[in-house]
Amino acid sequence: MPSEEECQFRADLIEWGTENRREYPWREPDRTLYEVFVAEFFLTQTPADNVEAVYPRFLEQFPTLDEIEEASEEELVEAIEPLGFQNMRAGALKQIASTHDHLPTDPDSLMDLPRVGHYVANATLCFARGDQLPVLDRNVERVYSRVFRDTWPETESDQLAFTQRFVPGQARAYNLALLDFGALVCQNEPLCEQCFANDYCVYFRER
Repeated sequence: MPSEEECQFRADLIEWGTENRREYPWREPDRTLYEVFVAEFFLTQTPADNVEAVYPRFLEQFPTLDEIEEASEEELVEAIEPLGFQNMRAGALKQIASTHDHLPTDPDSLMDLPRVGHYVANATLCFARGDQLPVLDRNVERVYSRVFRDTWPETESDQLAFTQRFVPGQARAYNLALLDFGALVCQNEPLCEQCFANDYCVYFRER
């Protein structure tokens, strides 16, 4: 069960997120599982603003996995090139499209796809379908490890279990707020004076 401070963080974060949410095309309502997956696949190691510049054109050219399967790898590389890692990404997408008519709808099966890890799988299912799954990338890890420094576990499996207990029924709103909070406030150089968690953040208390 979450502690009192963990419950407070969850409530505070959701409230913060309603007023500070960033808007991106992949966050629009009714995005398909494929459309969300493409965004999350591209967002790995790539700034969101860079992905935003490529994302609409990519979906126009490749609206489903069928179009990716029919395209040449060179066409995919050209479409993805502004994001970097274009050969790796194009090869992985081509392999996925050649073996799947539709994307899997459970995290373990998604993680079986090439170049798909916990974050992409969980984020895709949470943001496309509202599945009650944690998202854990470097920015999110930074937030949790600061606010809950005394109890933050060391291994990825324990970290996923730790974050799972935070995720409420409003999983999509919570996880989007978590990503935005890590990007806007709890940055590498944190803006502690703007943070709602000062009363219980271990990092703030011990700095």
